[in-house]
Formats: sequence, C-alpha cells, structure tokens
Amino acid sequence: MPSVKPLLLLLTAALLAVVGALFGSPWATGVGGGVVLGVLAVHPAVSGPAVPRSTRLLLQGGLVLLALAGAVEIWGWAASPFGDTPPTADELIALVTDPVRQRAQFLRQLAVASCLILACACLGVAIGTLPGERLRRIGRAARIVCVLTLVTLLFVALLPSGLAAGLLGSFTEVAVAALLVLGGYAWAVGRAIRRHDAAPSVVAMGTTLLAATAWLVTEDAWRSRPVPRDSDAFLSAGAIVDGGGGLYGTDVSVSVAVHTGPDIETGVVVALLLLGAALTVLACARLSTADSETRRVR
Repeated sequence: MPSVKPLLLLLTAALLAVVGALFGSPWATGVGGGVVLGVLAVHPAVSGPAVPRSTRLLLQGGLVLLALAGAVEIWGWAASPFGDTPPTADELIALVTDPVRQRAQFLRQLAVASCLILACACLGVAIGTLPGERLRRIGRAARIVCVLTLVTLLFVALLPSGLAAGLLGSFTEVAVAALLVLGGYAWAVGRAIRRHDAAPSVVAMGTTLLAATAWLVTEDAWRSRPVPRDSDAFLSAGAIVDGGGGLYGTDVSVSVAVHTGPDIETGVVVALLLLGAALTVLACARLSTADSETRRVR
C-alpha cells in the first residue's frame, strides 16, 4: 500500500477534486482527479516489476479510461455557454430545447458512460486473471461487502434528497442515523476483513463503488437521450425551470434546475469514482504481487 507521502498526495488531490465537483470548478476537479489517477498508475505498488505485466497493463488501462471519462465530462463543464454567470430562465429554456445541444449532451454522456464501462471491464479482467484461490476469497468476501456497500450507498444517496429528513425528522436525527449506519458498515466490513483478509475485501468494496458509479452515469446518459420533437414523449414532457424569479412551464424534452448551492450529487460521484479506483487497483495489484512473490520463493 502507498507510504505516507504518496498517501497524503492522494488524499489532498482527492479532496481538491471533490471540492471542485461540489462547486462546479472544472479545473480543480480535473487537476485533483488527474493527480489521483496518475499517482495510482505510476506508483510502484502498481507499476513495479513484481506485478505481472498483463495485470499491470490492465490496471493502468483502466485508470487511463477513467481519466478519459473525467476529461470528457469536465470538458462539457468548461464548454458551458454561460461560463460562471447563472443563466436566466429564458436562456435556460432556449438551451435545453436546442436539438443540437441535446444531441451533443447525449453523445458526451454516452462517451463518459462507455469509458467507465470499459474501465470496469479492464479492472474486472485484471481481477479475473488472479489465481483461483484468491478469486474464491474475493467471492466469499463479496457476499458480505458488496451487499453492505450497496445498502450504505443507497442510504447516502437519500440524505441530500430530503426524503431522509421527511422520514426521520430533524437534522440531528438524520445525522445520528447516518453515524449509526456508517459505523455499522465500518464494523461489518472490519469483521469481513478479519475473516477474509484485507485485500479480497477491499477489492470487493472498490469494484462495487466503481460499478455503482458506472451505473449512475449510464442511467444519466440514457435519460438524456434526444427525443424527437414530433413524438408523444416530447409533447407530454413538461419542464419546470426555477430561475429564481418564479416557475416557468414549457413543453421540452429535458428537465433541468438551477442549483444555488453545492452540487452534492456530482461531488459524491467523483468521490466514489476516485475511492473505488484506488481501492480496486491497489488491492488487485497487491494480490497479484503476492502471487508473484510466492512463485519466486518456490
């Protein structure tokens, strides 16, 4: 695993990327995410000679595809026609009803989703090339870790939506429930680590995070597909745009909203992507390195 200095660099860069995503800064997000993925790709734990060449290429290829997905997405942020100035309601309606813009947005999100799916495939093949005994250990750990991770992610996704506050009540009760869920998750994963060792459990956790991120991005791409103007779906779709001065209704195929606060959803997606990549790549490299060392000793 990374030593103190690379670990601090990874944490600092990941924090920069998440904060940049929260506040819509393409440069902060791009620099932070690029540093994280670059450090992982060249770190001796991944690129060292002890890691089998095929595994090393697959892991680094997956990281390159993740970086490419981030670059395409951030390019869309930087290419916004409004820059840092919030658009008016009329400008926003004109933008989302533009068929050229709709097609460009769909192609961009489709490219991002394709890169993420290919990256997950590369990492999945790298994991699949591990010896059978290590694959069985990963499978045993995944039965617990994957389910717990998915349930926890679902709970975290509900927190910013307001549904949790509506079910639980005050902010204090939501915070206590969040601490209990996260504490229970840490305790259960800790037991899985003690039972199945750290690397198999970490691989299961990382792949679950990456798969969840790829699914979210793919769903966004599917929902952003252009709808023909003469179709029933277009005529029945109503968009409500909150421009700060009231609500406006119009028949358009895309529904958007102007957010005045941090973009929590994007920040969570960036955090899941970077954390999942780091856990999966480092743990998979560790398992393959242990196999190489064992064969050299024999």
